Amino acid sequence: MGMINIYRHCRAILIFYRAYCIPAFMITLFCCYGARIASVAQIQDHKEFYGIMMFIAPFFWIKTITNILMLLYLIQFKAHERFFYANLGIRRGELWIITFLMDYMVFFMAVYLTGLSLKLTLIYP
Repeated sequence: MGMINIYRHCRAILIFYRAYCIPAFMITLFCCYGARIASVAQIQDHKEFYGIMMFIAPFFWIKTITNILMLLYLIQFKAHERFFYANLGIRRGELWIITFLMDYMVFFMAVYLTGLSLKLTLIYP
């Protein structure tokens, strides 16, 4: 019986994330593109590669601020949906923490792949 509840719980969280993932992924792509452009510009100026992690901090804060703004938007305009999740036994804080964790996992994976592709471009031009 417990496994069915876990499945329903995860499914409800994914339903919530579905409404949130497209704008969040667009912001992730923007941040990765900006960090890549900054890294390439630094390489062209100094002819050295320090890595993409040096440039990701401002884009991390852009991602964090936009996530907070999306949170405020969803609280303001989709407040009626929280009763659906409350009836399923999912607290609002739990929903947001899991959603943010999933979003930041996608963000850091995209940043890692962007840095890897940049490094491979330098090794094999």
